[in-house]
Amino acid sequence: VIQTKSKWHQWLTNQLGVTLIIALFCVSASADLSVLSGRSHTTADMVKTQTTLLLDLGPEPAKALVNGIPLTINLNVLLVKESAWPWRINAAEWQYPFRIQYHALWNRYTLLQPVGGKFQAFTSLYEMLSSISQVTLQEQIPIGVNQTDPIFIQVQLELDRRLLPGPLKLAALFFPSWQLDSGWQQWQVTR
Repeated sequence: VIQTKSKWHQWLTNQLGVTLIIALFCVSASADLSVLSGRSHTTADMVKTQTTLLLDLGPEPAKALVNGIPLTINLNVLLVKESAWPWRINAAEWQYPFRIQYHALWNRYTLLQPVGGKFQAFTSLYEMLSSISQVTLQEQIPIGVNQTDPIFIQVQLELDRRLLPGPLKLAALFFPSWQLDSGWQQWQVTR
């Protein structure tokens, strides 16, 4: 009886060890899109937003990129105003697509910036993703938002899976390594 418990204990310990190793591997190989911080303020009829982002694609999307599949990372921004109801109203919505690609012939990663349409080339994926870490945006405040209304900015980063090629689009529905989304971050706009 004592020997059976010992074997059971040893088996359970081995299983937990394997599970821990797999979990640590998954965490270390995971990707991350994050909105680290941000602030927004108004000037006349414009809202200016500065945000700090963290982009790490992870191994699967990076491998697809090196194999010639272009990727788009969207920076989604909402201008939200409070209402008399328990929910807030979206006053404006903007999307800024960062189009990234790898060119094997040049051995370069390229980035098409959504603001200004600036095209840049980089020697490494890390260098390219780091160039997107500080983003400044400026948009017109829509008609219907009063100067006294408290307004908020919500920001989200996401890998645009809709633009992936057919078979990869299907795989992206099921594999977490392709479901890159920072979640929404919100802060108040100062006037």
